[in-house]
Amino acid sequence: MKPRTLLILLALVLGLGGFIWFYERELPSSEERAEQEKKVLSFQKDDVRKVTVTSPAGTVTFERVAKAEEKKAGAVKDEEKAPGEEALDEAAGAAEAEWKITAPLQARADAMAVDGLLSSLGELVKSRTLEDVQRKDVGLDAPRATVRIEMEDETKVLQIGAAVPPGGTLIAGLEGDARAWVVSDAIWSQLDREPGAWRDRQLFRAGRDTIARIAVTGPDGQKMVFTQQDGRFRLESPIADRADKTKIDDLYADLSGLSAEQFLDAPDPDLTAMGLQPPQRIVEITFQEGDPLRIELGATASTAPEPFADPSAPPPPTTVYARVGTQLVETRTRLPQTLAPPPADWRAHALSAFEVYEIDAAVVRDGKGPVHLTRAGTDWKRGEETISYVPVSDFLFALTGAQADRLLTVQEAGPLGQPVLTVELDAKTAGKETLTLYPARADGAPARVSGRDLVLLLPNDKLQEALARWGDVRGAKKVEKVDEAEKKDG
Repeated sequence: MKPRTLLILLALVLGLGGFIWFYERELPSSEERAEQEKKVLSFQKDDVRKVTVTSPAGTVTFERVAKAEEKKAGAVKDEEKAPGEEALDEAAGAAEAEWKITAPLQARADAMAVDGLLSSLGELVKSRTLEDVQRKDVGLDAPRATVRIEMEDETKVLQIGAAVPPGGTLIAGLEGDARAWVVSDAIWSQLDREPGAWRDRQLFRAGRDTIARIAVTGPDGQKMVFTQQDGRFRLESPIADRADKTKIDDLYADLSGLSAEQFLDAPDPDLTAMGLQPPQRIVEITFQEGDPLRIELGATASTAPEPFADPSAPPPPTTVYARVGTQLVETRTRLPQTLAPPPADWRAHALSAFEVYEIDAAVVRDGKGPVHLTRAGTDWKRGEETISYVPVSDFLFALTGAQADRLLTVQEAGPLGQPVLTVELDAKTAGKETLTLYPARADGAPARVSGRDLVLLLPNDKLQEALARWGDVRGAKKVEKVDEAEKKDG
């Protein structure tokens, strides 16, 4: 045989072998095929777009809701993801999938419950196969329950028939398939649920950074409006000022913890008796994207608990009537107490809006000339000299941790004297801010902050702490840099 012919045959053999290898590697192994054969249904949960469950308790339909990142076509390509990000996405899995009930009511579905149902359906195992069976004899002519699973390219309908004596199993079949199977009856408890029981009891699931605006209307009709920008909340109305971070944290915690103790589905509810006509308080939340959410808080639904003996302890939650979106519920929450303070109490008492880790540079003036501080790796630059991070961090912590005892108008504060310390803070990701500290007085140490038309009255010891820490920065010794050659010689 000619060499050229041998080469052609060898190429054909190699090509055929490669084709077989690539083809068969996508096919399940013998063990995987055996496992699949044991299951009644074969589908991928992520492919499911719609599920309809019909049982003696009623019929309910779920539809998958596209996640925010899926709605932004091409917003983040797979190749642009950071290392490990794809793995984190997969780890989150279907538990993060969003589902809504579209019939017989409109509500957000309990995603974990729907995901659990799909998992149970996907793992439904045949304990026995009935080949030649009359569907009427096993209850499949008029199934007790059906589950319709709709995917993009196919639809499967599971039918649940009669229970098998003495118990523990039941008959299952597929629409269009003459066979029937004996399966565990554990699936029944997941199917025989009233439509309303599939609702998500968690009433608020938005991330803090998705919030653009919160408007709170009190019993007197007065409205407080907060807006968020770059991760910080401001009080916009009726006072324009920086919002108190602790109070905003408490508000978001109460919103995130809002859950339905009980859904109130009775027709023609007495909204006046519930304190919802008109509502006692209203919280309107606008998001960066998507529809706004309206929360109405009403009267107490049960006897209020006795207040704690410790006045410093947070108030105990109470059960109140509420309307969240279109749903009437009873919810146990601290929201009425959290929202009770007047607008003036929502102004920030913190001297600085920044956290230490956000600050990249500072210019400090103390009457001896300006000093420029700049981050330099793990240390700081004081002018051209490198000094340890410790005294600078302690100084910045003294500033960012200072809290005012009182907030005064400029007129109430009166003359402040000459500043003893002025600090210009620069946080590249959060902006700039100037803090001005004045001499201590009998009622406290006055301070001003750029962008705030008021005077913060700090405890005198906080001023002394800031000045002492600044003295440590001025007196810090220069850090001598050792080059790599010297290190090796040593």
